Amino acid sequence: MSTDRERLVDGHAAWPKVLAVLVLTATVTLGACSFGPAPTPYPTPVPTPPAAAANVTAQRYLAAWKAGNFEAMWDLLAPIDRALFSHDRFISLHRQFATLVGVTGLETSSGDPQPAALPPQLRLPEPATTASPAASPSAGSTVWSAPSAATPSVAATSSGAPSGSDASLAAGPVQAAAVPVDLIFATDLLGEVSLRRSVILGQGTSGWQVRWSPELLFPELGDDGTLALTRQISPRGKIVSGNGTVFAMTRPDGIRVYPQESLAGQAIGYVSKVTAEDLTTLAAKGYRAGDWIGRSGLERGAEALLRGTPGFTLIAKRPGKVPVTVYQTPMTPGATLTISLQPDLQRAAEAAMSRYPRVGNATVDPRTGEVWVLASLPAFDPNAMTLGTTLRGFPLAKPNQEQITDKAVLGAYPAGSSFKPFTLGAALQTRTVTTTTTMLCPGTWTYSGFTFKNWMEESLAGFRPWVDTMALSCNTTYMPLSILVYQRNKTALTDLQSGFGFGQATGIEFLAESAGILPDAAYFQTHERWNGKISPYGPFDQIQLAIGQGSFLGTPLQLALAYAAWGNRGTLWQPRIVLKATLPDGRVVYQSKPTVRRKIPLSRPVMDFVVTTLRAVVTSPLGTATRAFAGFPIAAAGKSGTAETGGPDPDAWFPAFAPMDKPTIAVATVVVTVPLGTGGDFAAPITRRVMEAYFFR
Repeated sequence: MSTDRERLVDGHAAWPKVLAVLVLTATVTLGACSFGPAPTPYPTPVPTPPAAAANVTAQRYLAAWKAGNFEAMWDLLAPIDRALFSHDRFISLHRQFATLVGVTGLETSSGDPQPAALPPQLRLPEPATTASPAASPSAGSTVWSAPSAATPSVAATSSGAPSGSDASLAAGPVQAAAVPVDLIFATDLLGEVSLRRSVILGQGTSGWQVRWSPELLFPELGDDGTLALTRQISPRGKIVSGNGTVFAMTRPDGIRVYPQESLAGQAIGYVSKVTAEDLTTLAAKGYRAGDWIGRSGLERGAEALLRGTPGFTLIAKRPGKVPVTVYQTPMTPGATLTISLQPDLQRAAEAAMSRYPRVGNATVDPRTGEVWVLASLPAFDPNAMTLGTTLRGFPLAKPNQEQITDKAVLGAYPAGSSFKPFTLGAALQTRTVTTTTTMLCPGTWTYSGFTFKNWMEESLAGFRPWVDTMALSCNTTYMPLSILVYQRNKTALTDLQSGFGFGQATGIEFLAESAGILPDAAYFQTHERWNGKISPYGPFDQIQLAIGQGSFLGTPLQLALAYAAWGNRGTLWQPRIVLKATLPDGRVVYQSKPTVRRKIPLSRPVMDFVVTTLRAVVTSPLGTATRAFAGFPIAAAGKSGTAETGGPDPDAWFPAFAPMDKPTIAVATVVVTVPLGTGGDFAAPITRRVMEAYFFR
């Protein structure tokens, strides 16, 4: 145990140490006040917005982009980027891209925000009123309020950074979030443009803000790039027949020419240069001033195949640097169309038609629906529209619209007595009559106070079989027959005619066509009569339709296909004229195949019997076409039609097929408004000559 003295001695010994510590402490403290370094302050707390909020901001930005609202996109940018890149540059760059490539839509998708960091950056001064976190009364979360004043703009230095005493460099990396996004632009010129990008978001006083540069659109733009578009023109394809005959081609000097001149001129059609008016709609599809575009016929209908697809290159241009490709689509040259028209048959048809000013002819294969002839007069030479001369240099007058119009598919006319087979077919199918029924054929027939006549009031004595009444084409037989059908089934006749394709488009691809008119009950529900009133289909309509008159209109192609269906015993084909389209490298980009539109709702015995009556038209002494087909060695079958037109001159028809059993050709000819013309005298000889060219070539 120590004594008091010992404690005192020890205590006196400790004081110098205590004093030394006090002196040292005072010295350090005083030194710090006068010469030492300033103490490192604690950082000011900066609240971090929730990560989920970054995705919300990114979605707002993408939604504005999708809507094409570039102003709303601009409002979401961080102030520092709005200082670096002007408002005009931001808006114009987005508009430039949309306009150059023809953006028609944008679909976006995004992933989850990922942590990211921005490099040290100049810190802009806070607005006069800054955002401040307010404590949530629940769960202690942070609620962000927007600043009440806009961030002042700051001038940019030559390096692109803001300058001025109000900007200071932030220390260390800046916390950010990266939202991966997929941008899928639908465009007129480039098709679907898919871009994978990241939307970078940085912290601002009001939460996450989009950190933007032109690289978000295309990295090749850098900070100062602009976009431009170049085009590689696609050469226009040829139009050729199956045997290689060239109907249309482009010369090395770029001029479109037609080596067969007026042969099938209306079906082939023509091209001309696009106009300023055209470009208001076609510029979005890549057309430019000086381009050719199809105006009629196959040139127009198959424009997309013949023209091909120009190649487009989107480039980024930066001052003093070589332009860089940012997106490219390949050029696809125009395809060569192989068509079904047979030049020898086409030439034979046009030669046979040449004595008449206005004629139409359609010839088809009843086994497949291939179209072999589409002939129309007056003639049309497409070279008149591109060269202004024939290929040998003789001047060509500018054609009128009637020359350009293809009567074989666009000319719709009353069919006259060529419709009587449909009336007989409906009567037999409904069992209104039988094949052995006989009927009268007087010169006139009166119904409800109205008198109807045969051609030149021709008549047959007594009750006659169907082969005689069809051969002579007795109106006074088939008109009362149609009333008998109407009394049994009011829609049987019009239903059958619709089944044969009348009153509707044939479906031929790449050609404009007329659907004609089938004046049935549905038609009269919406179309006024001559007195301006709507009234339902009735007996008088049936009488007129039984002989192809009234409001009925049909095209040569419709009649050819319908008679082909009689011949092949019930198959109505969809006609086809373009067999295939082939690129220069041999790739087939389009190919047609035989397509059945429908089966005719008639029994085989009915069809066989009707064909027998059609055979009598060209063989019976009473036949209206017996003289025209005299000596023709193939068993043809057809029907003449002499249709009233409302004027003094009728339309003369003769649709037919041959052989009558298992036919291999069907032809329909109309001679339009021929003075004193009949189908047997004027149209039947043309149909025969086309058949001769086919069977004896």
